[in-house]
Amino acid sequence: MFGYRISWAQLAWFGHRLSGIGVLVYLFMHIVENATLAFGPDVYDFTQTLFRNLPIRLGEILLMAALVYHSLNGLRVIVMDFWPATTAWYRPLTYGVIIATIAAMIPLGLIMIAPYAPWGRIL
Repeated sequence: MFGYRISWAQLAWFGHRLSGIGVLVYLFMHIVENATLAFGPDVYDFTQTLFRNLPIRLGEILLMAALVYHSLNGLRVIVMDFWPATTAWYRPLTYGVIIATIAAMIPLGLIMIAPYAPWGRIL
């Protein structure tokens, strides 16, 4: 786009930060949701009905993808910090994180979307 090349290092850094922020936002929402228990079972049950729909489930699948990516990329960063020689394999390790995230999310996504899918009624 303006002659600026984005490197894999920048994309991995941005993905790690973005997934971390997504997990942090979910954690905050989860704490607020559980705090509704203090207002009684009716308020808590009402908040639970807000979370039982397809758009929220799709958001949960995105959250799971962020968790998987963030954890695998964090392991990659730890490996490169403890063994500096592995920085020579920066790009293959980054590809490995992406491929492993996709490979993990295919079955996880199918399991998570099953209650809303036509095949989910059979399972």
